[in-house]
Amino acid sequence: MSKIELKKSDFKVFWETRIRYYELDPQGIMHNANYLAFYDQAVVEYFRDLDYDYEKEIRTTNKDFHTVQVVVQYNKPLYFDDEIEIGLKIKEVGNTSMTWIMGIFMKNTGELASASEIVHVYTDMKTSKPTTITDDLKKKLGVA
Repeated sequence: MSKIELKKSDFKVFWETRIRYYELDPQGIMHNANYLAFYDQAVVEYFRDLDYDYEKEIRTTNKDFHTVQVVVQYNKPLYFDDEIEIGLKIKEVGNTSMTWIMGIFMKNTGELASASEIVHVYTDMKTSKPTTITDDLKKKLGVA
């Protein structure tokens, strides 16, 4: 697998946060599973930035994005009270899937602490089958 190379300038949308005490493992660094929670919340913040009502869309269409693949790269340990910025964007959209690219950057230096690629499949909630990402949805997500 090749290394994910990112720079802060690759992104326009960021979610800022800091590492909280309860996110640490016994070594005093952020536990690896918590990176996924941060990346997941960053997607919610991305939708907010677009003024895209994700929950309304689910209720209206009965369709949702399901995570089918996650790659997380750990470049640098994160410690209690580190201030970070998570940059994210939609890397590509297929017929039924969408790939995100994300990076966790140290707020004070811009250094890349972690990178991730996440694939979501747009799914019909009744049938649990992949469904087409419409042009209208692509517009709402800013990728049309």
